[in-house]
Amino acid sequence: MNKEYNENVRLEDDLYNYVNGKWISEAQIPADQSATGGFYILRDKVEEIMLNEYASLSKTLSNDELLNYSIKLYNKVLNEENRKTGLPYLMKKLAFLDDIKCINCFNRSLNTLYSENYPLPFNIGVTEDMMDATKHALALTGPSTILPDTTMYNTEQGNALLNVYKNMATKVLAKLNINTDIIDKALAFDDKISKIVKSSLEWADYIKCYNPYEFKKVCELLGKVNFSNLISTRFKKLPEKVIVFDPKFLDNFNDLFTNNVDLYVAWAKLNTILSNSPYISEELRDLAGIYSRAINGVPVMSDINKYAYRLASNYYDEVVGIYYGKKYFGEKAKNDVISIVKNLIISYKNRLSKNTWLSKETIKKAILKLDTMEIKIGYPDKVSELYFKLKYNDDMSLIEIVNRLNEIRSEHSDSKLFEKVDRSLWVMSGNTVNACYNPSFNDITFPAAILQAPFYSIDQTIEENYGGIGSVIGHEISHAFDNNGAQMDELGNIKNWWTKEDYENFQEKTNLMIEEFDGLPLEGEKVDGKLTVSENIADNGGVASSLESLKRVKENPDLKLFFLNYARIWCQKARPEYTKLLLKVDVHGPCYYRANMQVKNFNEFYEAFNIKETDKMYLEPSKRLIIW
Repeated sequence: MNKEYNENVRLEDDLYNYVNGKWISEAQIPADQSATGGFYILRDKVEEIMLNEYASLSKTLSNDELLNYSIKLYNKVLNEENRKTGLPYLMKKLAFLDDIKCINCFNRSLNTLYSENYPLPFNIGVTEDMMDATKHALALTGPSTILPDTTMYNTEQGNALLNVYKNMATKVLAKLNINTDIIDKALAFDDKISKIVKSSLEWADYIKCYNPYEFKKVCELLGKVNFSNLISTRFKKLPEKVIVFDPKFLDNFNDLFTNNVDLYVAWAKLNTILSNSPYISEELRDLAGIYSRAINGVPVMSDINKYAYRLASNYYDEVVGIYYGKKYFGEKAKNDVISIVKNLIISYKNRLSKNTWLSKETIKKAILKLDTMEIKIGYPDKVSELYFKLKYNDDMSLIEIVNRLNEIRSEHSDSKLFEKVDRSLWVMSGNTVNACYNPSFNDITFPAAILQAPFYSIDQTIEENYGGIGSVIGHEISHAFDNNGAQMDELGNIKNWWTKEDYENFQEKTNLMIEEFDGLPLEGEKVDGKLTVSENIADNGGVASSLESLKRVKENPDLKLFFLNYARIWCQKARPEYTKLLLKVDVHGPCYYRANMQVKNFNEFYEAFNIKETDKMYLEPSKRLIIW
């Protein structure tokens, strides 16, 4: 991305389009993608590097046994003839479902359905216990819906997408010579699911996912399903409790399932077909991707080399991330970024110490959370134990390999239920262009792949680096104190560490942040301030702490460079369908407003660019909001 500014737009009226408008007007979104811009360009750059690596390694293999499994999987995808040999395996999986005619049949099949990762009318898995993050807990949720969000059902947009889905399914089934009668039944079951599971907005309230139920109570609510037998068989002993992420779903499970086994079987068959079809042939991958591409507005599927790399690297993500990090991420850059992180944490402590709306008691607890926060930069020191289990026989077809790898991952995760949580694990691989805060671990992760321009570069000015990666680092730190993180302590446990008055003050400021973004127009839709509040709080804190850090490490910094690069990192050109999708389901606000709205809250922005009351980027002082 270049740094040519859009002279047709006044910065004082639209910072985002002044910085990014010229590039956006000239940029072309790749035909197989939903968007392009800062994050996407870096992702493509990393992918191009790794595609070249895989093309080379696929001929010679490496000295790394685990990486070789990924390389061989890549080659399996490229071998069209091998993929076709997997069709009997798919038909065998479907035949197993044909034998399920009633509840009793379902119960007899349940252990196999679970162990072989068939779609179930409920989902269970092992996660950290949010009341004691050193331990694991069994969690239960409802199935996903076909539409991206429950609020889209019975709307014009939703109905149009369901028609696309139905047409796609018809084409796939016809290609496989499978009766299409299951489609309407599957859609009927999905419609029932949509009425009892959470919307994206409800999922955004992370703390409300923690609903501990006694194991016996869950068994009762699951009715005639022999849940106890499933759990005792899989986990060898029964847990005392289950964390129910979506109580409404569990309360209504009987109505969904007991008298609708036939609908469930059709739904499970269709999901099994559509999820496995891409492993059979390129033609089926194209057909089975029609619906996903329609949602995102993408004209064509990705080419086979990209698909092969993405599939192979996803299953061995940590292995691939370490390979990428060691080869393309230097120690000098790592040490420099660590110094920026530590500087940001110092700034946070300073800002908390000077805070005027918190008591000393709450400030002390907040600083404790910062002191115990772990920093993960670049890539892990070693490969975690899971990846030593991800092995397969070379004579297996692609579909068999993928299904076996899924089973191994599930087996590994389930084996941890009664073990302590390993807090050294990374939730992102080194080749991922992203960053995150993990509330259960109270750690921040910055993979090697994001530590490049425009976010960060040793060759950029210090102002640009703080406007870029500094703001992102501050953003992730701020998640420890957003509307969800604020309810968890330094060990990752749900715990109230606030005084009553302090938390009321925080909620008041949270509501102001909701109001600041709620209803902002985009693509004929509106931003949901409640859905995006956690990310907006984090953006706000990120800019505040990064600005302070910059001022401390450099006397009289050029704040123009800081704000210009802050706007640059959010550059995005997206297809309209994708933008509308994100407005429905993404807790992150639109890039345009992440750049333009946040800077309005900071006096330094007005001083740097001499923003006046008559300018569109002006926000009256009484409405400027800084939380952290």
